[in-house]
Amino acid sequence: MKYEITELDKLVEQLSSDVRELFKRFYSFDISTGTLKVPEEMEDWVKKRFGSVERVENQRIVSIKNKFTGEHSLFNKLRLDRPVDAKSAIALEELKGKGECLFCNPEKQTPTDVFGRVKGKNCITASNIAKYDSFHSLIIFNEHNPLTIKGEWIEDYLRTAERWFEEVCKSEEKELQKFFMWNCLWRSGASIIHGHIQLTASRMRYGKLEVLEKAMAEYEKEFKSDYIDDLYNVHKTLGLAKENKGERILFYLTPIKEKEIIVVSKARRSDGMADTIYELLKSYLDMGVQSFNLAIFQLGNYHIARLVDRGSLTDKNSDIGAMELYAASVISSDPFKLAQAI
Repeated sequence: MKYEITELDKLVEQLSSDVRELFKRFYSFDISTGTLKVPEEMEDWVKKRFGSVERVENQRIVSIKNKFTGEHSLFNKLRLDRPVDAKSAIALEELKGKGECLFCNPEKQTPTDVFGRVKGKNCITASNIAKYDSFHSLIIFNEHNPLTIKGEWIEDYLRTAERWFEEVCKSEEKELQKFFMWNCLWRSGASIIHGHIQLTASRMRYGKLEVLEKAMAEYEKEFKSDYIDDLYNVHKTLGLAKENKGERILFYLTPIKEKEIIVVSKARRSDGMADTIYELLKSYLDMGVQSFNLAIFQLGNYHIARLVDRGSLTDKNSDIGAMELYAASVISSDPFKLAQAI
């Protein structure tokens, strides 16, 4: 059967007792109704915009929280009743400026790390001119338009990033914490259009990753079981997981924002995940996603990739506000619909 996140209570009740117990080990959730009164003068507009007055006056809301990580998402059925449809190809004039930006000529117009540059077949490194960690650099793509991707390019970007990380550790003569991020276009926080991935090698574990590590360790200690394995099994039982070449894909129950997907890999290096990441990015673009964030990091014996849609490039409002910064994420996409679409 095809479910929606606002029918989570019905789905959980249909699970076998052992699976339901595992779900409730990870998640607490509440389903409530938000009510309001539509004035008569607004009724025609409401019917045209939302279909009926009744569904606006009685809105089904799901609040779901991961008990171990504190990740908390809020879903409103009124916001979710939109299909995940493929949209027309993106044709924005701003993406056509190949040869016109600093990153189009990186060897002359970007700084270099003290140990030099690492060159791939389709990219090259540069040192970030305004760093937010002591080792903070870039993988600059040969291709200007970040929405033009190929599988072999993604693999080359990640392989080059791994080589950069090896050079940093060699120069420091110690192992550092690696973190890769791809902020694609301005909705995701990118200040430069030209395709690029940012890299950091940190002496200190980043706070949110440390929270995840502690949650995993506490879970294993209490339940004598692997956190990632059990999290995947919960999602798989609900129809929110699949595999690609041995890598596990979760259409996440508590997304930080729209259409969040998590990839879990036992690959030794991030470039071992390249095929899965490419396939997911291709699916994103086929859906009409125009801007996204991708992060890759190590967690225990795993490489983890997290991917999230950041919305239309034409939207003037931000998709993140005080709720996301300080309380819980307000989500306008349904992970069940996303799983069905991909």
